[in-house]
Amino acid sequence: LRAAGRTGEAEAEAARGAEVARALRAAPLLRELRAPGTRPAGEALTPREGEVLELVALGRSNREVAQALSISAKTVSVHVSNILAKLGAAGRTEAVAVARRRGLLDG
Repeated sequence: LRAAGRTGEAEAEAARGAEVARALRAAPLLRELRAPGTRPAGEALTPREGEVLELVALGRSNREVAQALSISAKTVSVHVSNILAKLGAAGRTEAVAVARRRGLLDG
């Protein structure tokens, strides 16, 4: 799709593929999908995603994050998925490491 100039469709397909790869915990596929050009560069976290990430970095579960932020655990799950995608991380631990390297977290 990219080669045909249909970048919007290509990114949508890559995002769908990344969702499935995360669900299957298919790290090699996630790495392939994170190849340059797969996602828009510099996609910033929302303020709420930042709050969720701070609590995830403290080792909190989705349920604990939900309680702390007065939102549902399902909403936390969606935020965590978005954080993983934006940071190009395969899991929570990797997301925290990437965020620290990028200066998105204290410590």
